[in-house]
Amino acid sequence: MKHYRSSIPKAARERITATFVTGPHKFKAEYILNRRLVGIRYFHESGELSAEYPLRNGLLHGIVYGADEPGKLDSAEPFSKGLPHGTAKQWSADGKLIGTYTMIRGSGIDLWWNSSEDGTYLSEARYLQHGKWHGFEWWFNQDGTVWSERHFWSGQKHGIERLWNEHGRLRRGYPKYWIRNERTTKRQYRRVHANDDPTLPPFREEDHRPQRKFPPEIATHLRFNE
Repeated sequence: MKHYRSSIPKAARERITATFVTGPHKFKAEYILNRRLVGIRYFHESGELSAEYPLRNGLLHGIVYGADEPGKLDSAEPFSKGLPHGTAKQWSADGKLIGTYTMIRGSGIDLWWNSSEDGTYLSEARYLQHGKWHGFEWWFNQDGTVWSERHFWSGQKHGIERLWNEHGRLRRGYPKYWIRNERTTKRQYRRVHANDDPTLPPFREEDHRPQRKFPPEIATHLRFNE
């Protein structure tokens, strides 16, 4: 596959750990070097790579690859000592580069694009800090509105969680309110925020609509690409 350069050492010994139920074809394999696990690969039933995870001392280290369709690489994400570090890339089914983002030692914005015959658009965005979700996470519709919104603080749900239906209305049971991974009430949430907790996003009725004014680092990617 074009752009594929494995981070798993060639000298590593393959150990098949799972096969497809429909036959003897390998589904998962581990790679051992000097008695240490240095990588894991998953395969399509055709025998081609589905996903690859290089490891060092039990942590992701190297390029993590994804290939949802046999023979067609769709993503490459660099890791260092367990943290995303470097420039990740994503390709369409025809091999066209459709998006990149850069993480520095686990901090930055993780982005993901959807690509189809109708075009390419940003479908996911989330902020990370030191390898943990930290800040907003959005899932986008093709028109740039959101259908899912959550907020985190150091890997914990910490904010207002919203989920919309296909008509742009909040789904039953939403919004949900979280403080340090604990579900709470709207009243308690607003009380804590009123007591000047700067880590909690404010409650605003207008945010119940799926339209948003995004920060520049997100808005720049939301223009629909033909």
